[in-house]
This record gives sequence, structure tokens and C-alpha cells, in this order.
Amino acid sequence: MKFWARTLASLFEQHRSRLLSMAVRRMQDREVAAELVQDVYLRMMQHGSVGSRDENIKVLYTAVRNAVIDHHRSIRNHSRSMESLLPSQLWEQQETHSPQDHAEARQALGALDQALLELSPRAREMFLAHRVDGISNAKLAKKYDISVSAVEKQLARTIRHCQERLAAHIDRD
Repeated sequence: MKFWARTLASLFEQHRSRLLSMAVRRMQDREVAAELVQDVYLRMMQHGSVGSRDENIKVLYTAVRNAVIDHHRSIRNHSRSMESLLPSQLWEQQETHSPQDHAEARQALGALDQALLELSPRAREMFLAHRVDGISNAKLAKKYDISVSAVEKQLARTIRHCQERLAAHIDRD
């Protein structure tokens, strides 16, 4: 493993600036691109060599390209998730609201409150700051001293958690 660590470190040093440039061109965000390149390095370190020096270089570039693609997919999925958890999903707007509609809405809101309480304080705070106060991912990243990607991932996990807890209330007809 020490040999692989030295070999990968050497390859990474030789190709880091080109890998970063490639990622920045595709990402339009130097910080996120740098994080993705570093993540690829760590994953390759854990995975081990795939063969010859040239094969490892190809894998390095392919892995960075794929990480960029995965990141774009993650952002797209995150955006869809954020849009999918709206208060309007908790109950349909009707001309008349029966006592049963109000009770179901209260139950759904109670389930949402419970789902939020099940989160860590940090995850709950980030979610509420983003969804209620409209604080951007970049500002949340700066506040918590983490990457924008980490904020996006945390928000996506939080949304999935809430959606799972609210599934019974959202799927009602």
C-alpha cells in the first residue's frame, strides 16, 4: 500500500492542476471542483492501483469527469427534492375545508415537526435556515465552515428524511 500511496501521490502532483482546470471548466466553481478532485484522490487511494501508470492516469481523469457529472446530477436531484417538499403537498387547497381536512393537515404538520425533531440540531437548523429564511447554500457553507457540496448533501438527506416521515400524509387522496 505504501508503494501505491507514493505512486498515486506522484501522479496526483503531476496532474492535479490539469484535473482541477478540467473540473473548474465544467463546474464553474473552483472550490467545489477542488473538493471533487480531492475526493477522487482519496477514493483512488482507498481503491488501489488499476494497473499500469497510463491506466491509472486514465482512471484519474475519468474519475474526476464522473465526479463532476455525479455532482451535477446531485444538484439536479437536490433541486427536484427541494421543490417536491412544499406545504401544498401536505393538503390540497379546496374551496371548503372540512374538520377532517383540518385534522389531517394538523397531523401532517405534526409529522413534519416530529421529523424535524428527529434530525440533529445542525441538520434541522440548516434546513430551516434554507427553507424558511431563504439562506443560500453558499452562505450556509460559510456559516458552518463546510463546502457547498456538503450543505447540498445535508439538505438532500434532510428532505429525504422528511419525505419518508410524511409519505403517509402526502399520498392521501
